[in-house]
Amino acid sequence: MKIAGMNITYRHFPFRDFLNSMARLGVEDIELWAGEPHLYVYRNVLGNIRQIRKELQSRNMNIACYTPEQCVYPYNIAASDPCLRQKSIDYFIDNLYAALELGTDMMLMTSGIGDFSVPQEESWKYASDSLDQISHVAEKEGVTLALEPLTRFESNLITDAKGIKSMIDGIRSPSLKGMIDTVAMQLAGETPEDYFSVLPEICHFHLIDGDGLSDAHLGLDDGVLRWRECLTSLQSYRYEGVCTLEIMGFEYYRNPHEALMRSIRKIRELGVLSS
Repeated sequence: MKIAGMNITYRHFPFRDFLNSMARLGVEDIELWAGEPHLYVYRNVLGNIRQIRKELQSRNMNIACYTPEQCVYPYNIAASDPCLRQKSIDYFIDNLYAALELGTDMMLMTSGIGDFSVPQEESWKYASDSLDQISHVAEKEGVTLALEPLTRFESNLITDAKGIKSMIDGIRSPSLKGMIDTVAMQLAGETPEDYFSVLPEICHFHLIDGDGLSDAHLGLDDGVLRWRECLTSLQSYRYEGVCTLEIMGFEYYRNPHEALMRSIRKIRELGVLSS
Protein backbone atom coordinates (compact mmCIF):
# COMPACT_ATOMS: atom_id res chain seq x y z
CA MET A 1 0.00 0.00 0.00
CA LYS A 2 1.05 3.58 -0.65
CA ILE A 3 -0.04 6.84 0.93
CA ALA A 4 -1.69 9.40 -1.34
CA GLY A 5 -2.51 13.02 -0.58
CA MET A 6 -5.59 14.70 -2.01
CA ASN A 7 -5.73 18.31 -3.16
CA ILE A 8 -9.29 18.75 -1.87
CA THR A 9 -7.71 19.56 1.50
CA TYR A 10 -5.81 22.40 -0.25
CA ARG A 11 -8.84 23.77 -2.08
CA HIS A 12 -8.18 27.32 -0.82
CA PHE A 13 -4.52 27.26 -1.90
CA PRO A 14 -2.93 27.16 -5.36
CA PHE A 15 -2.46 23.66 -6.78
CA ARG A 16 1.30 24.17 -6.81
CA ASP A 17 1.23 24.64 -3.03
CA PHE A 18 -0.39 21.21 -2.74
CA LEU A 19 2.32 19.57 -4.84
CA ASN A 20 5.09 21.34 -2.94
CA SER A 21 3.53 20.15 0.31
CA MET A 22 3.40 16.55 -0.93
CA ALA A 23 7.05 16.77 -1.98
CA ARG A 24 8.03 18.01 1.48
CA LEU A 25 6.11 15.11 3.04
CA GLY A 26 7.72 12.55 0.74
CA VAL A 27 4.41 11.58 -0.91
CA GLU A 28 4.71 10.58 -4.57
CA ASP A 29 1.12 9.46 -5.26
CA ILE A 30 -1.81 11.85 -5.32
CA GLU A 31 -5.55 11.60 -5.77
CA LEU A 32 -6.49 14.47 -8.02
CA TRP A 33 -9.74 16.13 -7.01
CA ALA A 34 -10.94 17.72 -10.25
CA GLY A 35 -12.75 20.76 -8.94
CA GLU A 36 -12.41 24.52 -8.87
CA PRO A 37 -10.07 26.26 -8.53
CA HIS A 38 -7.48 23.56 -9.34
CA LEU A 39 -8.90 21.75 -12.36
CA TYR A 40 -12.39 21.93 -13.78
CA VAL A 41 -13.10 20.07 -16.99
CA TYR A 42 -15.07 22.98 -18.50
CA ARG A 43 -12.58 25.75 -17.79
CA ASN A 44 -9.32 25.92 -19.77
CA VAL A 45 -9.00 22.18 -19.36
CA LEU A 46 -6.25 21.64 -21.96
CA GLY A 47 -4.07 24.40 -20.59
CA ASN A 48 -4.59 23.25 -17.03
CA ILE A 49 -3.89 19.61 -17.88
CA ARG A 50 -0.67 20.60 -19.62
CA GLN A 51 0.46 22.63 -16.60
CA ILE A 52 -0.44 19.88 -14.12
CA ARG A 53 1.46 17.30 -16.16
CA LYS A 54 4.55 19.50 -16.15
CA GLU A 55 4.30 20.08 -12.41
CA LEU A 56 3.88 16.36 -11.72
CA GLN A 57 6.75 15.34 -13.98
CA SER A 58 9.12 17.83 -12.37
CA ARG A 59 8.43 16.20 -8.97
CA ASN A 60 8.23 12.56 -10.17
CA MET A 61 4.67 12.31 -8.90
CA ASN A 62 1.86 10.04 -10.05
CA ILE A 63 -1.92 10.43 -10.14
CA ALA A 64 -3.29 7.26 -8.57
CA CYS A 65 -6.93 8.26 -8.94
CA TYR A 66 -8.84 11.07 -10.64
CA THR A 67 -11.90 12.25 -8.70
CA PRO A 68 -14.30 14.68 -10.41
CA GLU A 69 -16.27 16.90 -8.05
CA GLN A 70 -19.72 15.33 -7.89
CA CYS A 71 -21.34 16.54 -4.68
CA VAL A 72 -21.17 20.33 -5.07
CA TYR A 73 -21.67 20.99 -8.77
CA PRO A 74 -25.05 20.44 -10.49
CA TYR A 75 -24.28 16.96 -11.81
CA ASN A 76 -26.25 13.93 -10.67
CA ILE A 77 -26.38 10.63 -12.56
CA ALA A 78 -29.47 9.58 -10.57
CA ALA A 79 -31.53 12.69 -11.34
CA SER A 80 -35.09 12.20 -12.55
CA ASP A 81 -34.72 15.05 -15.04
CA PRO A 82 -33.43 13.37 -18.24
CA CYS A 83 -31.63 16.51 -19.41
CA LEU A 84 -29.72 16.87 -16.13
CA ARG A 85 -28.98 13.15 -16.14
CA GLN A 86 -27.56 13.25 -19.68
CA LYS A 87 -25.57 16.37 -18.81
CA SER A 88 -24.13 14.46 -15.86
CA ILE A 89 -23.22 11.42 -17.97
CA ASP A 90 -21.45 13.70 -20.45
CA TYR A 91 -19.62 15.41 -17.59
CA PHE A 92 -18.17 12.16 -16.29
CA ILE A 93 -17.20 10.94 -19.74
CA ASP A 94 -15.40 14.24 -20.38
CA ASN A 95 -13.64 13.82 -17.05
CA LEU A 96 -12.69 10.26 -17.97
CA TYR A 97 -10.82 11.56 -21.00
CA ALA A 98 -9.19 14.26 -18.88
CA ALA A 99 -8.00 11.53 -16.53
CA LEU A 100 -6.44 9.66 -19.45
CA GLU A 101 -4.68 12.81 -20.63
CA LEU A 102 -3.18 13.12 -17.16
CA GLY A 103 -1.85 9.58 -17.33
CA THR A 104 -4.10 7.78 -14.87
CA ASP A 105 -6.40 4.83 -15.49
CA MET A 106 -8.67 5.16 -12.44
CA MET A 107 -11.60 7.52 -11.91
CA LEU A 108 -13.84 7.69 -8.85
CA MET A 109 -17.62 7.54 -9.22
CA THR A 110 -20.58 7.64 -6.84
CA SER A 111 -24.22 6.72 -7.33
CA GLY A 112 -25.50 10.27 -7.11
CA ILE A 113 -28.64 10.98 -5.08
CA GLY A 114 -32.19 10.06 -5.99
CA ASP A 115 -34.96 12.64 -6.01
CA PHE A 116 -37.07 12.27 -2.88
CA SER A 117 -40.25 12.73 -4.93
CA VAL A 118 -39.86 9.36 -6.67
CA PRO A 119 -39.45 5.77 -5.41
CA GLN A 120 -35.89 4.76 -4.61
CA GLU A 121 -36.13 1.93 -7.16
CA GLU A 122 -36.67 4.48 -9.92
CA SER A 123 -33.63 6.52 -8.87
CA TRP A 124 -31.56 3.33 -8.64
CA LYS A 125 -32.46 2.53 -12.25
CA TYR A 126 -31.39 6.02 -13.37
CA ALA A 127 -28.06 5.66 -11.55
CA SER A 128 -27.54 2.17 -12.93
CA ASP A 129 -28.31 3.21 -16.52
CA SER A 130 -25.91 6.16 -16.20
CA LEU A 131 -23.10 4.07 -14.73
CA ASP A 132 -23.66 1.48 -17.44
CA GLN A 133 -23.13 4.08 -20.17
CA ILE A 134 -20.02 5.48 -18.50
CA SER A 135 -18.69 1.95 -17.91
CA HIS A 136 -18.92 1.18 -21.64
CA VAL A 137 -16.61 4.10 -22.36
CA ALA A 138 -14.31 3.13 -19.49
CA GLU A 139 -14.03 -0.42 -20.86
CA LYS A 140 -13.10 0.86 -24.29
CA GLU A 141 -10.46 3.21 -22.89
CA GLY A 142 -9.04 0.86 -20.24
CA VAL A 143 -10.16 2.92 -17.24
CA THR A 144 -11.19 1.51 -13.88
CA LEU A 145 -14.21 3.18 -12.26
CA ALA A 146 -13.87 3.09 -8.48
CA LEU A 147 -17.42 3.06 -7.12
CA GLU A 148 -17.46 4.85 -3.78
CA PRO A 149 -20.22 4.55 -1.18
CA LEU A 150 -21.53 7.85 0.12
CA THR A 151 -22.88 8.38 3.63
CA ARG A 152 -26.56 8.49 4.51
CA PHE A 153 -26.13 12.25 4.81
CA GLU A 154 -25.04 12.47 1.17
CA SER A 155 -27.13 9.90 -0.72
CA ASN A 156 -30.16 7.64 -0.52
CA LEU A 157 -28.68 5.09 -2.93
CA ILE A 158 -25.27 3.46 -2.41
CA THR A 159 -24.15 3.86 1.21
CA ASP A 160 -22.66 0.45 2.02
CA ALA A 161 -20.84 -2.62 0.70
CA LYS A 162 -24.04 -4.43 -0.27
CA GLY A 163 -25.13 -1.44 -2.31
CA ILE A 164 -21.85 -1.46 -4.22
CA LYS A 165 -22.17 -5.20 -4.86
CA SER A 166 -25.76 -4.85 -6.06
CA MET A 167 -24.82 -2.11 -8.53
CA ILE A 168 -21.75 -3.96 -9.81
CA ASP A 169 -23.73 -7.20 -10.19
CA GLY A 170 -26.44 -5.38 -12.12
CA ILE A 171 -24.08 -3.66 -14.57
CA ARG A 172 -21.54 -6.48 -14.96
CA SER A 173 -18.76 -4.36 -16.38
CA PRO A 174 -15.13 -5.33 -15.74
CA SER A 175 -14.32 -1.63 -15.49
CA LEU A 176 -16.61 -1.04 -12.46
CA LYS A 177 -15.06 -2.02 -9.13
CA GLY A 178 -15.67 -1.34 -5.47
CA MET A 179 -13.74 0.80 -3.02
CA ILE A 180 -13.83 1.64 0.69
CA ASP A 181 -14.37 5.01 2.34
CA THR A 182 -13.87 4.63 6.08
CA VAL A 183 -16.40 7.32 7.09
CA ALA A 184 -19.17 5.76 4.97
CA MET A 185 -18.11 2.36 6.30
CA GLN A 186 -18.26 3.59 9.92
CA LEU A 187 -21.71 5.16 9.55
CA ALA A 188 -23.05 1.97 7.93
CA GLY A 189 -21.76 -0.07 10.88
CA GLU A 190 -19.39 -2.01 8.64
CA THR A 191 -15.76 -3.15 8.65
CA PRO A 192 -13.30 -3.80 5.81
CA GLU A 193 -14.18 -7.49 6.14
CA ASP A 194 -17.73 -6.69 5.01
CA TYR A 195 -16.31 -5.30 1.76
CA PHE A 196 -13.79 -8.04 1.10
CA SER A 197 -16.39 -10.71 1.83
CA VAL A 198 -18.84 -9.56 -0.86
CA LEU A 199 -16.67 -7.85 -3.49
CA PRO A 200 -14.19 -9.69 -5.73
CA GLU A 201 -11.77 -6.78 -5.65
CA ILE A 202 -11.16 -3.55 -3.74
CA CYS A 203 -9.47 -1.13 -6.12
CA HIS A 204 -9.17 2.00 -3.95
CA PHE A 205 -9.29 3.18 -0.33
CA HIS A 206 -10.10 6.45 1.43
CA LEU A 207 -8.68 6.64 4.94
CA ILE A 208 -10.13 9.29 7.23
CA ASP A 209 -11.27 9.44 10.81
CA GLY A 210 -14.92 10.04 11.68
CA ASP A 211 -17.04 11.02 14.64
CA GLY A 212 -19.61 8.27 14.11
CA LEU A 213 -22.43 10.82 14.00
CA SER A 214 -21.91 12.90 10.86
CA ASP A 215 -20.14 12.75 7.52
CA ALA A 216 -17.16 14.72 8.90
CA HIS A 217 -13.87 13.66 7.26
CA LEU A 218 -11.36 14.13 10.05
CA GLY A 219 -7.63 13.86 10.43
CA LEU A 220 -6.45 10.62 12.00
CA ASP A 221 -7.11 10.44 15.76
CA ASP A 222 -9.39 13.49 15.59
CA GLY A 223 -12.40 11.16 15.76
CA VAL A 224 -13.40 7.76 17.11
CA LEU A 225 -12.91 5.53 14.08
CA ARG A 226 -10.59 2.54 14.60
CA TRP A 227 -8.50 3.36 11.57
CA ARG A 228 -5.46 1.38 12.72
CA GLU A 229 -7.55 -1.78 12.70
CA CYS A 230 -8.70 -0.90 9.18
CA LEU A 231 -5.12 -0.76 7.94
CA THR A 232 -4.33 -4.06 9.64
CA SER A 233 -7.35 -5.62 7.91
CA LEU A 234 -6.29 -4.31 4.52
CA GLN A 235 -2.82 -5.68 5.09
CA SER A 236 -4.25 -9.10 6.01
CA TYR A 237 -6.23 -9.13 2.74
CA ARG A 238 -3.07 -8.11 0.87
CA TYR A 239 -4.52 -4.90 -0.48
CA GLU A 240 -1.83 -3.32 -2.64
CA GLY A 241 -3.57 -0.17 -3.82
CA VAL A 242 -3.38 3.42 -2.65
CA CYS A 243 -4.49 4.77 0.71
CA THR A 244 -5.78 8.33 0.18
CA LEU A 245 -6.16 10.76 3.04
CA GLU A 246 -9.41 12.54 2.12
CA ILE A 247 -9.33 15.06 4.97
CA MET A 248 -11.92 17.85 4.74
CA GLY A 249 -13.21 20.68 6.90
CA PHE A 250 -12.63 24.39 7.45
CA GLU A 251 -9.97 24.01 10.13
CA TYR A 252 -8.01 21.62 7.91
CA TYR A 253 -8.39 23.93 4.91
CA ARG A 254 -6.67 26.71 6.83
CA ASN A 255 -3.51 24.67 7.41
CA PRO A 256 -3.64 21.59 5.17
CA HIS A 257 0.07 20.79 5.32
CA GLU A 258 -0.03 20.42 9.09
CA ALA A 259 -3.17 18.25 8.87
CA LEU A 260 -1.64 15.89 6.32
CA MET A 261 1.71 15.81 8.11
CA ARG A 262 0.14 14.69 11.40
CA SER A 263 -1.89 11.92 9.78
CA ILE A 264 0.94 10.68 7.57
CA ARG A 265 3.26 10.51 10.56
CA LYS A 266 0.77 8.33 12.42
CA ILE A 267 0.45 5.94 9.47
CA ARG A 268 4.19 5.64 9.00
CA GLU A 269 4.65 4.87 12.67
CA LEU A 270 2.63 1.66 12.09
CA GLY A 271 5.01 0.47 9.38
CA VAL A 272 2.22 -0.97 7.22
CA LEU A 273 2.44 1.44 4.29
CA SER A 274 5.20 2.56 2.00
CA SER A 275 5.66 6.24 1.13
